[in-house]
Amino acid sequence: MKTGGRTASFTLRDVIEAGTRIGLDRLSMQSVADALGVTTAALYRHVAGRSALERLVGEAILDKLTLVDDPTEPAAAHLAGFAMQLRRFTLSHPGTAEYMQRLFPRGPSGLRLLEHQVTALGRRGYEPAAAVALSSAMATVAIGATVAEQWRASLLGTPAIDEALTVMAGSELMRQATAGIPAHTPEDFFVFTISAAAEGLVAQLPPGRPLLVAGTPS
Repeated sequence: MKTGGRTASFTLRDVIEAGTRIGLDRLSMQSVADALGVTTAALYRHVAGRSALERLVGEAILDKLTLVDDPTEPAAAHLAGFAMQLRRFTLSHPGTAEYMQRLFPRGPSGLRLLEHQVTALGRRGYEPAAAVALSSAMATVAIGATVAEQWRASLLGTPAIDEALTVMAGSELMRQATAGIPAHTPEDFFVFTISAAAEGLVAQLPPGRPLLVAGTPS
């Protein structure tokens, strides 16, 4: 947006749209300024800094996520489905999982997702406090697993993978153990983990049980 030595005007919407195109994984004040063809000093007239920029762009990206709820599903299946939707969305929008992992919710889009979960679990007999606890626990597991999956994927083809395989190969016990694991995809492992987590959470906090006595034997 530089023309004839003068900086053309741009709006906050332009900033957010440029940041969304760049993505949270590559987002910086400099990258947005470059995309807009302006200086970072000009960008600071609209955004206070990197943290504010991340929040604006993160909320714009999360606004694209619409959670789907099948009211016929029991609570555990619903929680597992919620986790799967988070995984697929964050994998398709790099950097979003880390954004949610650091602090959530940070704005209206994140709040909308949490309110959706409170309403969905309310239909299954949960009080709002219990619904928030269950949803937060499931999101923590799902997002943490997704971040770890992304890190592992980024290491493919690097010496780190070979080193890890060498460590495993040095243990007879681990060679026997891994030989018994059937072929599977990262999503297969995610489903295994999330399904177990959902079942465990619902067993710990079934519908109708007050949150404060969730760990008290019945």
